[in-house]
Amino acid sequence: MRNLRCVNQSSSSDAASIKAVTWDVSSDSVITLRETHGLLSLERWVGDEFQQIASWDAPQDPYEVLDLRFFGDTETACIVFDTGDLVVVRENPNKEEKIEIVGSIDSGISAAAWSPEEELLVITTKADTLIYLTRDFEDLVSLELTARDLEISDHVSVGWGKKETQFKGKKARALRDPTVPETVDDGRLAEKNEFRETTVSWRGDGAYVAVNAIEISKQRRVIRVFSREGTLDSVSEPVNGLIGPLSWRPAGNLLAGIQLFEGKRQVVFFERNGLRHGQFPLRSLDGIEHGTEIPVRSLQWNVDSTVLAVS
Repeated sequence: MRNLRCVNQSSSSDAASIKAVTWDVSSDSVITLRETHGLLSLERWVGDEFQQIASWDAPQDPYEVLDLRFFGDTETACIVFDTGDLVVVRENPNKEEKIEIVGSIDSGISAAAWSPEEELLVITTKADTLIYLTRDFEDLVSLELTARDLEISDHVSVGWGKKETQFKGKKARALRDPTVPETVDDGRLAEKNEFRETTVSWRGDGAYVAVNAIEISKQRRVIRVFSREGTLDSVSEPVNGLIGPLSWRPAGNLLAGIQLFEGKRQVVFFERNGLRHGQFPLRSLDGIEHGTEIPVRSLQWNVDSTVLAVS
């Protein structure tokens, strides 16, 4: 375990209005998207105040900001809304529009993530499709996420099956291989704190991207791994109680997820081929209100793969 040190801290009375936050790496500053009085405002957080870049009318329907990315080389922000709109905001436009809807998906968007080098945007839609877009928002790949994807899995069931089919002679316990689990997970969904979200996470070199989503026909969560070209590479083995958070370790060897099952909460790891590769428990945190346990909503590795943040 590593000790983390806070290097900067600031606060604002308007913090509750913040919808999304990202870094402008070129200036080492924070970019925020806030909603106040029916207006969305893209702002740069400097010192203890917000400096406005642009503002426009907020959507009238309920919405969620799935991704906010600021490109320092072009001084441009890209905002992805779950309603289906992709909005570009230019801080210092030349002849282009300052605020532009560059694309829209009628079915809505469930998740989005830019590749590490910021050249590809992967989007999953609420109609269970996967779309690759270039930085100029040209459509490169479009494919369906279906139950047939699970057929490529060649994982071997190494458990001991159902109890009623197990032989239980005198020496059965002594003969059992201690490295083999007594039961095999069927992938059943978590009974609580399952928010049914979809998560997208890229490998550090941008060669592969993982999508964690519920396969409705099977009623289980599946992590699909795709190549940069859009080819399905692997699917995860069934894990009971696997929920939405997912983060690919930048070093590339493991994907981290969260499992809630039989009263336990733990971080579980997967290899790129979809096989489970160990876990460790998380300590219980009781909520301030009603004594409920605080749910895990996200996972994120740091750049050099030495720290995994759980929030």
